[in-house]
Amino acid sequence: MTDLVSAVAATIDYDDWTTTDDGDLVPQITTDTTIHDMLRLLDIQPGMTVMEIGTGSGYSGSLLSGIAGADGHVVSVDIDPSLVERARTRHKRAGHTNIELHAADGFHGWAASAPFDRIVGWVTPHVLPTAWVEQAKTGAVIVAPVKIADIAGTNAILRCVVDGGTVRDGELHPGSFIEMAPEIITELGLPIRYVDAVHRTTAGPAWWISAHQLHQQPSTVADQLLSDVAHAEPEPEFFDRHADDWSGFTTFLLASSTNPASVGGTHGWGIGRPRRTVSPSASATAPFSERAPTRHTTKSRPS
Repeated sequence: MTDLVSAVAATIDYDDWTTTDDGDLVPQITTDTTIHDMLRLLDIQPGMTVMEIGTGSGYSGSLLSGIAGADGHVVSVDIDPSLVERARTRHKRAGHTNIELHAADGFHGWAASAPFDRIVGWVTPHVLPTAWVEQAKTGAVIVAPVKIADIAGTNAILRCVVDGGTVRDGELHPGSFIEMAPEIITELGLPIRYVDAVHRTTAGPAWWISAHQLHQQPSTVADQLLSDVAHAEPEPEFFDRHADDWSGFTTFLLASSTNPASVGGTHGWGIGRPRRTVSPSASATAPFSERAPTRHTTKSRPS
């Protein structure tokens, strides 16, 4: 039997929603399979009222519109007015009359259309917003990325149930999206929270580093360590980058270390753990006993 998400997706052209009128892709779109998987976790039923945070290309909103149906309603909120206007035009063209779009800070949700049966986030807040919980009905489901450590890039997809203004039955799934911010993020690939040092270059993305131990150290320690990492040669065969292996490897690192770390740059980004305590007098190349595989995985736009 075909599930409701697949049935609706079969009627929507993913490429049409994620391609601009000039033939370019909307920056850093999310894959359709990732969106479908998250909507299955959300378990939307026809007639429900749904809020999505992160309008993106509008593709996810078109799925929500189709799943909720004529008796349902969808509210889509994004910080970027240009994305909201583009999606609004395409929804109108597609004949979607059960969706409203707003250019606003999604951290505050959209109280005017609450309460919601389902809430889905395509952006990562630093904490699960209280407004989302307050605007959800008792028994509502929230599916959204959340931070799981004070290290850049350490995110997971949370599914939880709202019960009388609190959340219960929380479960985590692999996944991550661009961080939520009160303004449009223009430097794609550079985390906005928990970064200890940044080195910008003219040849590609900026280098950055984030580590639990570095948060308590002078900035010169992080600067020196990042400089050494940026000048190191990558080891492309260090790790099999199959998705399941990557997920298991990073989960192991986060679970087995009280001092995780992450680093990103022109070769991608990854998560590691320190070999010993970092101190101002320590060698900058010494703290890491394992290096995460180089992999381009940063999501910078929801879809």
